[in-house]
Amino acid sequence: MIDKFIALAQTGKNEWWRYLLGILLTFFSWQVVGVVPFILLAVFLQSDSSTESKFNPQISKFEGVEPIFPYIGLNLAFVCFLIGLYIAVRFIHQRRFITLVTPSNKINWSRILQGIGVWWILATLISVIESIISPENYQLTFNPGSFLIFVPIALVLTSLQASTEELFFRGYLMQGIGLTTRKAIIPIVVTSILFMLPHLLNPEVKAGFYLLATYYLLLALFLAFITVKDNSLELALAAHIGNNLFAVLFVNYTDSALPSPSVFTIQKIDPVYNLVSSLVIFAGFYWFFFIRKTSERRSN
Repeated sequence: MIDKFIALAQTGKNEWWRYLLGILLTFFSWQVVGVVPFILLAVFLQSDSSTESKFNPQISKFEGVEPIFPYIGLNLAFVCFLIGLYIAVRFIHQRRFITLVTPSNKINWSRILQGIGVWWILATLISVIESIISPENYQLTFNPGSFLIFVPIALVLTSLQASTEELFFRGYLMQGIGLTTRKAIIPIVVTSILFMLPHLLNPEVKAGFYLLATYYLLLALFLAFITVKDNSLELALAAHIGNNLFAVLFVNYTDSALPSPSVFTIQKIDPVYNLVSSLVIFAGFYWFFFIRKTSERRSN
């Protein structure tokens, strides 16, 4: 029997052409409309007489500018993506947008905030251990002025970026694919592979293609699994938002796909440590929300 969360797709109109139109609309909103701010910033820098700031088309990166500006440009694409997805769900499929998140009438925001907090605690422990093992890899890049300006921007845009990916992959696509099968494993695996593919274009993947590809696939499988397990997208939203916010605010990478004025910057990704530590975080997160509470109920 198909999972209750995946079965929420049945609440709307689900002819194949509606999903085709919905996917095309969201993709157009994301990859066409969404790149306009990025292009405008690149054109402005190319036409600027200053030699210090420019856009390097060979590596698709901005050089000599505050990381906040390309960060905003990149993330505005996800705002457009989210708007396209909302139009697809509400008007093409004629269903409530909240059904991408939960079968309930309201979202449990406290559960999402708790999930973000748990993820941050686990990620902090992992980062502290890594900084002890490889202290030369961690560079303090904290700039109070830039950081204080960046925090509210990141809280809004990164949360929207991570949420949009969850709503599309673990919500819209997973529920849609679930209409064709009664086995939850199929939409879980298919959407996880689809999630992994665009992330393989991230610049940090060059540090270890196969290991980082495995990381993205396992992350997607974990997020899909806890969504089905919890009968809700709330914990997946918390984990994804917590992961991305921790990176852009506290410990980012030199070649990150989302450059930011983070407190620390890792000079080189260790793909082995990244994969192993991620599995530890997955296990800790799962234990806290699923095993711990079961054990407490049994003890009582």
